[in-house]
Amino acid sequence: MNETKMQEPDDGCSKTVLLNTFVIKRKRCRVYLHRGTLIWETERPPYSKSARWTLPLTDVLSASYGNEWISSMNNIKEKEPPTTPSSPNVSSTSFVLHYASTGPKSVWRHHSVTMRHTDPRQIASWVKTIRNCLNGFTHRPRKVLVFVNPYGGKKKGLIIWEKKVQPLMVIAGIETKLIVTERAGHIRDTLLTISLDDIDSVICIGGDGTFAEVFNGLVLRAAKDQEIDADDPKAILPPPVLPVGVIPGGSTDTVAYSLHGTTDVQTAAIHIIFGDTAGLDLSSVHSNNSLLRLYASVVSYGYLGDVMLDSEKFRWMGPQRYDYSGFKKIIANKGYEGEIELLSDPCHPAASTKCMQNCTRCIQHMHKSIPDQEITRWLTVTGKFFMVNGANLSCACSRSPMGFSPHCHIGDGCVDVIVIRHTSFINNIKLLLRLSSKDKNLYDLPFVEVYRAREFTFKAAPTSNYSENGNSISMNSGLSVWNCDGEVIQVPNVKIRVHCQLLKVYTRRIQEPIKEPSCFCSS
Repeated sequence: MNETKMQEPDDGCSKTVLLNTFVIKRKRCRVYLHRGTLIWETERPPYSKSARWTLPLTDVLSASYGNEWISSMNNIKEKEPPTTPSSPNVSSTSFVLHYASTGPKSVWRHHSVTMRHTDPRQIASWVKTIRNCLNGFTHRPRKVLVFVNPYGGKKKGLIIWEKKVQPLMVIAGIETKLIVTERAGHIRDTLLTISLDDIDSVICIGGDGTFAEVFNGLVLRAAKDQEIDADDPKAILPPPVLPVGVIPGGSTDTVAYSLHGTTDVQTAAIHIIFGDTAGLDLSSVHSNNSLLRLYASVVSYGYLGDVMLDSEKFRWMGPQRYDYSGFKKIIANKGYEGEIELLSDPCHPAASTKCMQNCTRCIQHMHKSIPDQEITRWLTVTGKFFMVNGANLSCACSRSPMGFSPHCHIGDGCVDVIVIRHTSFINNIKLLLRLSSKDKNLYDLPFVEVYRAREFTFKAAPTSNYSENGNSISMNSGLSVWNCDGEVIQVPNVKIRVHCQLLKVYTRRIQEPIKEPSCFCSS
């Protein structure tokens, strides 16, 4: 479901009341635990707001005895198997409270505070109580399968895991099983065959392509287990049981940016530890009654497809290969004839609200409170296109803060179809400038058309250099290819269909309300 599942303390924890005096940073402080909230304040005047801290247990990562914490961190530094908090330590006179807090630009940070007391029994009582409360958060993962792509982006996947993610997993007491990918398709093939019985969730460290391999493998595994033919374009694909965590480690990381509001690694890891989930739409790409791929962010024909195909020849350049190929293709300014048929939703993206935590529009569509046949109609769009895009997300990233469609919803069962007509070189430059803008979108450009659809088909204009059998396309054939979550699809004629909230992903989303123009379909 897209309604973000925020954890609440269980009844036992919410009724628990603890009060004691601890020494924190050489100051005596009164510490309270009441109704799922920790409060500590200095015991002596002068009192001020800065001398009082309030922390909901939902933002707590763990509580560990002082000597236990030091031992775990030493094991990580020496690259030995990390230990997680386990048995009570009746001799410790301090405990470390690990928590996270959010700051500017949606970034979360790990913090810790050490509380000391002369009586070890008081320390043990507090640690046991806090741990029991955290164990009551049943949505938090306990055992996770981690895939690391060591080749994505700047090839820092393993460093990200060892330096930034694994220490947080140890702090939270999460048991991890690590698999380092060796080839394209490794994740997908593994998830189709491995036993998932003792796994709570799957985490991937990499780019959008790595994440795509994870959910393609999980959905196909679920379809196989339930004997559903995924190649049938009309099939209702089953949702995977396991939620997925996305930790950015690629070139653009549009999925991580759209879900977390940032490509900060620590923020993504903390969201996973918290265990809050939201439902994410996935779209299937079919051709000739065959499932080519599922995607989560964007599928693009024309310019971005040409860039992806051309950039494959320059992988040695790293992420800069996209800039080089992009410059070449913007100069070439090729256009492609085609026809788009789409099942249109009346809520135009420009009139829609932004997708936030507990988004009203996504919740309505999750519960199917509005019958599809009453709000959709078929439209046909033909012409010569510079680019055709089907966006499941805003597709925002550090290079494009607003993305293709800033008001795209992650769980409303719709894809935003952004059509860029073939136009002049100058207009193409305007398009790229808009995409890099922090406050402007594409909606009002005269050569851009935007639709919101449940599904759409694309048919390329006939050409003698292409056969429907799916033969390879040359760059001079008069046809382009599809860029699908960073992977190339050679077949131009496709049917794309949205599967509403098919995947559960870890995220707390953006929580502050933003004033946006109202949309009649979400009121």
